[in-house]
Amino acid sequence: MRILVLGGTRFIGLHVVEAALAAGHEVDVFSRGTSPIPPGVRHVAGDRDGDLSMLDGAWDVVVDVSGYLPRQVRASAERLSGRARRYLFISTASVYDGTQATPPLVEQAPLRTLDDPTTETITGETYGGLKVLCERAAEEAFSGEVLSIRPTFVVGPYDYTDRFTWWLRRVRRGGRMVAPIEPALPVAFVDARDLGRFTVALAESDAVGAVNASGPEAPTTWGAVLGLAREVTGSDASFEWLPEDVLREHEAIPAGLPMVAPVRWRDVELFSLERAHALGLHHTDVATTIRDTLAWHDAHGEATAGMDESTEAALLRAWDER
Repeated sequence: MRILVLGGTRFIGLHVVEAALAAGHEVDVFSRGTSPIPPGVRHVAGDRDGDLSMLDGAWDVVVDVSGYLPRQVRASAERLSGRARRYLFISTASVYDGTQATPPLVEQAPLRTLDDPTTETITGETYGGLKVLCERAAEEAFSGEVLSIRPTFVVGPYDYTDRFTWWLRRVRRGGRMVAPIEPALPVAFVDARDLGRFTVALAESDAVGAVNASGPEAPTTWGAVLGLAREVTGSDASFEWLPEDVLREHEAIPAGLPMVAPVRWRDVELFSLERAHALGLHHTDVATTIRDTLAWHDAHGEATAGMDESTEAALLRAWDER
């Protein structure tokens, strides 16, 4: 197949490209060229916020990994309608309205809405709703088959966000550390390599509609993940589980402790994977994800997320003095 990836030079897109090449497909990458172009692909230089006339070829499948605003997705879907048979959109599990759904969340669960559907300001409050509108824009503008892939937090090598990686580095450093709320708090994430391979499998299929892309294979918790990270890294980390109100008082969530969802959203971390597994989603074991993520970070990554040592120490002192 000939696959066009909108994005494809960083993290998720790069894993999609590598998986597609490994499967023997021809890959074109549309990007501004500000990040290195993966070897083995044809680069189509352009900006999806600008002129799309250079997208004048013919493809079997489009994989859109860089659509965050409805107008962007509508423009690319309109341009590629008739030039490709299928349009795969990387959406997000944040599209679900957790206040109206019963876990595990299936693909037909209620979706978020926006008070202002014209907004282009991406925040934690608008991100999911904007992705809902992006999904609809693709469905309305593209004449072929459309499939929205809804991943949870994506982790693993190439993760420039440093969110999951910060936790691994912090556990590896050892000592007493702040942990989020309670050990039983659910957390969901998918290895980017699994997501890349799954996306290519979906491109090879005739699936339409929407599909969740979560992990690990069995639901897990912060206690289990941090404990496994301690085991994998051989650290002496001890976990101080601080209540949510204390973390909020000290502004430790959401920025200081990445990926931590409020307790009231705990059920939103539970997603049905029945359709995903039927369509070919496979899961790397979490210990391997931890090892490989740290190895990549040590060789290539930058520390950009999470609280620093002095902030964490001050928070622990405040907790001890309560």
